[in-house]
Amino acid sequence: MKLIPSALLLLFAATFFCVWLLERRRRHLLFFSLAFAAVGSATIVQFALWPPDIGYNTIVSAMLYAAGPLLLVEGALARSSRSMPAALHAAWFAAIVGLLCYFYFVDNNLQVRVYALNIGMGSIILSGAWKLRDLMRGNVVDRAMVWLFLGLGLTFFARVLLDGNSVPTDDVDAFFESKFWIWAQFSMSLIGAALGLGLLVVACADIVLALKSERDTDPLTGLLNRRGLQGREARLLSASRGKPLGVVACDIDRFKDINDRFGHAAGDLVLATFAGIMRKRLRAGDVAARTGGEEFIMVLNCSLDQAYSLTEKLRREIAIAHFSGLPQDFAVTCSFGIAKAHPGEGLWDVIGRADKILYAAKRAGRNRTFAEGLQLPSAA
Repeated sequence: MKLIPSALLLLFAATFFCVWLLERRRRHLLFFSLAFAAVGSATIVQFALWPPDIGYNTIVSAMLYAAGPLLLVEGALARSSRSMPAALHAAWFAAIVGLLCYFYFVDNNLQVRVYALNIGMGSIILSGAWKLRDLMRGNVVDRAMVWLFLGLGLTFFARVLLDGNSVPTDDVDAFFESKFWIWAQFSMSLIGAALGLGLLVVACADIVLALKSERDTDPLTGLLNRRGLQGREARLLSASRGKPLGVVACDIDRFKDINDRFGHAAGDLVLATFAGIMRKRLRAGDVAARTGGEEFIMVLNCSLDQAYSLTEKLRREIAIAHFSGLPQDFAVTCSFGIAKAHPGEGLWDVIGRADKILYAAKRAGRNRTFAEGLQLPSAA
């Protein structure tokens, strides 16, 4: 029975390690595995009394216990492409191990060692929750991660406040029979299982969301593809209810000639560069997608006049931009058609009207922007 918490923690360590082997890009899974392994090993060191000398046992278990939450926080930060500075890792580690060594070798007090260890571990995890606080503005998976860390960190403080007085000051044998130790083992099993399952759910959700993103994203430009835009239709129309919504259809002029003269690799560079310029022009709430070879759609949360102004700036910027793979003096131009969404109209119906306006712009000579009621006869 004593080894149940250890076995549970090591089981989760092995599980996260196996998942990481399948998803090597997700480095945070390896950190989670090492965190569970460190704490699980620390409990075994204490139970097995290895090394048998209490002083050395204190040092080894302190190092493992301190490493656990540090690895856990590093994993959570790595999931968001961040990390904790090495100096801060070292400071936390040295503080916990140093305190435990001091209160054994200099001023032997088991109760203070237990307080220091639990408060130290809880503080590390709560500091991780603080660093992750911006995830509360993210999706439900991100918010769940923050709540997991917040709840876990608080349990270490609750453990000390509720049962800390039952810890003896110098009797190690009595400590393993104390109310605090019994509660600690029960809570470690319960909370360890909850944390492990919670992080596994987060990991699985991350993988599913990544697969969905890959399915809905054009790999060349990083913009949405046709399927991705279709999946956003209901959300876009709902968000624009009662507000103006402009849809812009775009086509790169004579793109087939670019491919024929300079090769498909150069053509791909043109598409990627064009998408990058377009992305920089988008504002919060705007959406862009590549729906065909050289065909793009922008959905803009603004009036027709504002959509026209933004699109014209984009057209002029494209016309003077240099595209890798093309001669320095070669100009890439684009044509645009803009339509305004009407109440009750589906997104693809608006796109269809914008597309017709786009082809009117191309027939008029290309390198121009036409909009409903604002068609210009020549390029600016």
